[in-house]
Amino acid sequence: MIEELRLKNFEGYEDAEVKFTEGLNLITGRNSAGKTSLLDSILYGLFGTVPGIENKLLVSRRPSVKDADVYLRFRSPKNNSRIEISRRLEIRQGKVYSANARFLIDGKEVQVESLEDLRKKVSSLLGIGYRSFNWIVYSKQGKILEILEPKKEEMDTVLGISLLQEFSEQLDQVRKKLSRINGVDVETEYRNLVMYIIPSDEERLREVEEDIQAISKEIEEIRRELTSIESPTTPILFQKIRELEKLRSMLLEVRNTKRELLSRYAIEKIDSVINEEARIRDELRKMLDEIHELEKRINEKITENASISSKIKNLKQHLEQHQKLVKEGSGICPTCRQTINMLMMFEIISQEENEIANLEKILHQSEEELSTLKKTLENKKKDERENRERRERLYALIETFKELEGRESNITRLVNVLEAEVDSMLRSLNIDVNVRDPQLLEKLSYFIQSQEVVQAKKKKIKELDTKLSSKIKIREDLLKKLEIEKTRLSELERRAKAAGIASSLRDKIQEILEKKREAILKILASRTLDILNSITDQGFYYSIIIDPQTYLVNVHPLGLAEPIPATRIGGGHQTLIALALRLSILHFINFRHLMILDEPTYGVDQENLQLLLNHLSSLGQYMRQTIIVTHHGYGLEEADNIITIYKDSKGVSRIKQEL
Repeated sequence: MIEELRLKNFEGYEDAEVKFTEGLNLITGRNSAGKTSLLDSILYGLFGTVPGIENKLLVSRRPSVKDADVYLRFRSPKNNSRIEISRRLEIRQGKVYSANARFLIDGKEVQVESLEDLRKKVSSLLGIGYRSFNWIVYSKQGKILEILEPKKEEMDTVLGISLLQEFSEQLDQVRKKLSRINGVDVETEYRNLVMYIIPSDEERLREVEEDIQAISKEIEEIRRELTSIESPTTPILFQKIRELEKLRSMLLEVRNTKRELLSRYAIEKIDSVINEEARIRDELRKMLDEIHELEKRINEKITENASISSKIKNLKQHLEQHQKLVKEGSGICPTCRQTINMLMMFEIISQEENEIANLEKILHQSEEELSTLKKTLENKKKDERENRERRERLYALIETFKELEGRESNITRLVNVLEAEVDSMLRSLNIDVNVRDPQLLEKLSYFIQSQEVVQAKKKKIKELDTKLSSKIKIREDLLKKLEIEKTRLSELERRAKAAGIASSLRDKIQEILEKKREAILKILASRTLDILNSITDQGFYYSIIIDPQTYLVNVHPLGLAEPIPATRIGGGHQTLIALALRLSILHFINFRHLMILDEPTYGVDQENLQLLLNHLSSLGQYMRQTIIVTHHGYGLEEADNIITIYKDSKGVSRIKQEL
């Protein structure tokens, strides 16, 4: 509670003293008498500054005045201690300075480190900060209705949720700080590292690695060439290769001969010749058996024909004798000397003639058969001769082929032995050439070169060694750079993760803040309606609603279907709702000690003015001390303490007080 105020050279005052009491302290006077200046002095005494006014303007502008003093005494709502504050403003060389600030608690001076330290101590003892005091405790002229359309940050501060908001903002600052490093956006740098810088350096490293491998390989190849050139094995190697080439030429000649033989006889493989020779050999054996059988049958047939011829000859001799006997008519057989029966003789002659005819016929057939057998034998012998000649030719071909294959086998074995020797020598000389390469000598000659070439190769090795060292140095630098970049990437990932956590916490706090704000505003709206109804003793509204997003106040008047903005109702009601809301907020923050209103009836018409002042007189049930500035003569009957402000003939503000 404000108890006493003393002023010297403060704005329009020369020397003034004011006593304040509990209840309604009414400051009245004409316009420009100095009523608001008195409220300014209270603010300056408490906090050392007045919102919207430079300290230089607080010093009286009367001639020769260079300083101003304010003394303020109040009782702390916290512990009821008596607080005294003395402040001085001095103007030197056109500039204003705060000097000689004193701070006493229960008559004992307390040292303060700075004016800011003094402000903090006063705020602590008052139980409310400078910002909240100016917004909710002290209502300036024409500003009482601002609370119906307040600034969100002001209300957050008053309701104590600005700490959460500040914490949220601090987290956002942390997030922003984490999101930037050395003035560079973390996400951008992270993306650049991941998408461009590191891949580019890794690609460059791969290229350098490939260059190192290529250079190392080239150096190794040249060193192998030098080893080959300078080795005593080289002449022997050349000799072996020439022998190998000669054997390969011989081997090629043998193989060509084999192909020519096969081509000459229109055969693809010698196996078919061997099979044909075996077949003919078997067929010859069969032919010989058949010839032997035919010769046997011919001999038998000749013997048989000789026997038949002999029989015919004997029978003809007997026939001649018998015919002779018949012709001679002799009845005596000359051989046996027996009597011959002529009839029987004729019969014998007939039989002999028939037998001779039969035998001749048989002989004729047998001779034809013999002729046929001889022809068959002759054909068989011809076939046998032809097959024998063919077999002999095939046999000769087979033997020739076997001889060629034997030569091929021997040459191949020698080639394999020489190839193994040459290959071993090539490896010992570190010459990477295939021993079966048809250009072996030509390629080997490339390795085995003159001394000028040798020196050139040694010089080339030195150049390559220097280039290799440079590439290795580049690789080391790239590896270090990549290590730094990946460390940087890890740091950025940690910062991004931390920024994400900060963002998540900020969002969570914002969610809590919004819920808390919504809950508080429901309480404030309900209490505001209760206070409004108690002040007016009339129920004009169903409800009061405070938008949690904007803090805009809406009211639901009786008789209307839906709420409307509080700024759309009558001026007197707006003022009462604004006062009720301020009281509700002060009760919520547990500050029921002081309210200062500068012209709260500003803008209210004459018809409603007195009614409003009557309502204001009931503020005492909610606030221990109320200081109200009003027009001259209004509300005097309701005041507990009347402070009248006027100006004397010199334009100095004066105070007349009736306690």
